[in-house]
Amino acid sequence: MEYYQILNFKKEPFSNSPEPEFLFQSPQHTTCLQMLELAVRLRRGLNVVIGDVGTGKTTLCRKLIQDFSFTAADSSEIETHLLLDPALANTQEFLQTVALLLGIKDSESQQDEWHLKERIKNYLFSKGVDEEKIIVLIIDEGQKIPEGCLEVLREFLNYETNSQKLLQIIIFAQKEFQTTLKKYNNLSDRVNFLYYLKPLSFRQMRAMINYRIGIARDSEITQPLFSFGGLVLIYAATRGYPRKVVSLGHQVILMLIIRGQKKAGFLLVKNSISEMAKPIFIKVKWATASLLILMMTGILITVGMLQNKNDNAAKANASASKQVMSDIKMPEYMGSLRIKQGETLYTILQNIYGKSGIKTTQAVMLANQQIHELGKIKAGTILNFPSSPTSVKTIKEGRYFIQIENGKDMGNIYRFFLENSNKQKIPKSVFFPYWNEKEGMTFAVVVDGYFDNPKSAQEKINKLSAAIRTNTKIISRWDADTVIFNSHVFRLNE
Repeated sequence: MEYYQILNFKKEPFSNSPEPEFLFQSPQHTTCLQMLELAVRLRRGLNVVIGDVGTGKTTLCRKLIQDFSFTAADSSEIETHLLLDPALANTQEFLQTVALLLGIKDSESQQDEWHLKERIKNYLFSKGVDEEKIIVLIIDEGQKIPEGCLEVLREFLNYETNSQKLLQIIIFAQKEFQTTLKKYNNLSDRVNFLYYLKPLSFRQMRAMINYRIGIARDSEITQPLFSFGGLVLIYAATRGYPRKVVSLGHQVILMLIIRGQKKAGFLLVKNSISEMAKPIFIKVKWATASLLILMMTGILITVGMLQNKNDNAAKANASASKQVMSDIKMPEYMGSLRIKQGETLYTILQNIYGKSGIKTTQAVMLANQQIHELGKIKAGTILNFPSSPTSVKTIKEGRYFIQIENGKDMGNIYRFFLENSNKQKIPKSVFFPYWNEKEGMTFAVVVDGYFDNPKSAQEKINKLSAAIRTNTKIISRWDADTVIFNSHVFRLNE
């Protein structure tokens, strides 16, 4: 029996192969994928991703190729060609390899570099202009590209029309490629998108481990495979480098099988590290000791704070009710929604937050570890939405808004907003979530636009249908501590 079946896995969770389905899309990986896809679709030319060994470049590369062939429309529009090892002897061999990747016939028999370049150029014009295809050349291990071949890549970028580059080039490389780029200014100044991959944080590493286990079991995580102490030690040993996490995770699972255990604690992970490499464990000992000291310090500080809090509470019994109100805090999440068929994250973020930029998307992705592909969220998925306030705290005095509906359930009010807006039963409106101590989290639907006086607002209400007018009211102010989450409201506030 395969070892992973003993622990109820349907497939190996810590395979060292770059399988796209196992790519955990941390915020940085999500951003990188989005920006690369956007750059390719806009035909921007050269894009470079740089990262240390083991930060996930190769897996990211495979995932990008997979995404470009996700639909039949993408497959017919985008052609991807992967060059795994660019360490070629000379520019002619490099040109022949590229021509062979593109499917240009008889390219190996060409002995003249000029003719090879002309054939590649003609191919790109035929595909890019006549057939309107996007041709993508992806180069892995970009640090191995011979310096003479960099000039060839620069020439490829000169193959263009008035509006677009005919060849999209994406280079995944290790950190030494930074020096190469600095050395060749005529290439570096053509880079459209340059991204540096970093190791994962502890929280991201833990989410990555849980994600891989969930994929391998084809189910949600019910019982964790690693204790918190075990996870701390894994992070200390790997420093958050995905490849090292995968290697150590594999070793830990083998150790679990050998010992007949179901959960990996601190000592089991420690022994697994010792089995892998003694020098690594020596480094880990110091890191672990430091972490334990910090944890113990935190416990002592917390105990002291609790004692002080108890002492203060004893002195403040006479004003207990007032104290309760001041202790009320805004919840971490506004609420949740169940996604329906055809809905996209972009549209939902626009409706709820009034924006769908990188920071907003990253915050939502981090709050929903079950999301791994932005454009492919399954119907029925439940998404949580973090409380991300706008920078402005209050709406200007003298501005009157028409509230059509409000309530405490995010899903119900959002569906009311969406369905009635789509059926044009209500005027153009804004989904309006807000929070204050008195009311707590509240969700409202307000007419898009403000009025200078109650009379004009009432005139607008009188024009609404009788069914819509039932819960409609005019609002002009909120409590001073009110926090508003949809930035669109404040565009009305300018």
